[in-house]
Amino acid sequence: MKKPAQHLIAEVPRRQAKVEITIGIDLGDVWSHYCTLNQDGEVVDRGRFRTTPKAIEKWFTDVAPARVAMEAGTHSIWISAQLQELGHEVIVANVRELRAISHSDRKSDQVDAEKLARYARLDPNILRPIAHRTVEQQQALTLIRSRALLVRLRTAAVNAVRGLTKSCGYRMPASATTCFAQRSLAVMPPGLAQALGPVLQQIAEMTVKIKLYDRQIQQLGQTEYPETQALPKVHGVGHLTALTFVLTLGSKERFGRSRDVGCYLGLRPRRSQSGDHDPQLGITHAGNAYLRSLLIECSNHILRPHGRDSALRQWGLRLAARGGKK
Repeated sequence: MKKPAQHLIAEVPRRQAKVEITIGIDLGDVWSHYCTLNQDGEVVDRGRFRTTPKAIEKWFTDVAPARVAMEAGTHSIWISAQLQELGHEVIVANVRELRAISHSDRKSDQVDAEKLARYARLDPNILRPIAHRTVEQQQALTLIRSRALLVRLRTAAVNAVRGLTKSCGYRMPASATTCFAQRSLAVMPPGLAQALGPVLQQIAEMTVKIKLYDRQIQQLGQTEYPETQALPKVHGVGHLTALTFVLTLGSKERFGRSRDVGCYLGLRPRRSQSGDHDPQLGITHAGNAYLRSLLIECSNHILRPHGRDSALRQWGLRLAARGGKK
């Protein structure tokens, strides 16, 4: 089973109810295995089907409304949505809480499907159910992730050019990444320009595409997600961070308190208390690493020396002065 993308989930409560049929599904990239239990917990059917929308519709359309359990993963977003449209109660399990499945010494697709079914039949809360984003939110996040991919590729290319020129006795001038290609070509000897010219051209093209993504992200926030417009009013927070924040959190009703958002993003301190021993530990680093990096970048901008004074900056400086683990 695939490792789940943790930036897609948040725990949600689940009301227990008596159901006639419970189905556990172990999702695979090509084939998915299922196990069906009746009301008495007896296995009445097991097998597999193709992990495609057509196969799922064919198999589940004639199945009586059932409770269906699966683990969060690559395919769980669209499969859970499709099953809900077919009238089934869908439980998407948080894999981080299911060590009895992921760390079992008796592990197979068939066994995992049966375990999911039995957990869902007895008490769905054991699975620590999570709520996926909508398909529209996921598509918008794909735009952000595509931009992040180009940024990583551009950074790797810039670092490679700097390293290759140093090995030949040259050093590229310090410059912003957006104008690195032009400035480097201007000072590069002909031999290196011929060798590295195509790489610099790709860097310049990626810069153009990243700027296009920036415009699309800003426009998307203004037209489809107007709630993002409040965040850029905070000095140091841009449209990219605002849209990523709103899309990653999804529905605000999923969080009972504002402090729960920090826990969801891995900003809560870890704890390992035993008896009188209660050490101060760093944050959990759970949840969405990309959004967490954006928030850290914003906080560094706000708290940097000679930064613009504000109530938020003063609060952050007082908090930093207290010290503690980072």
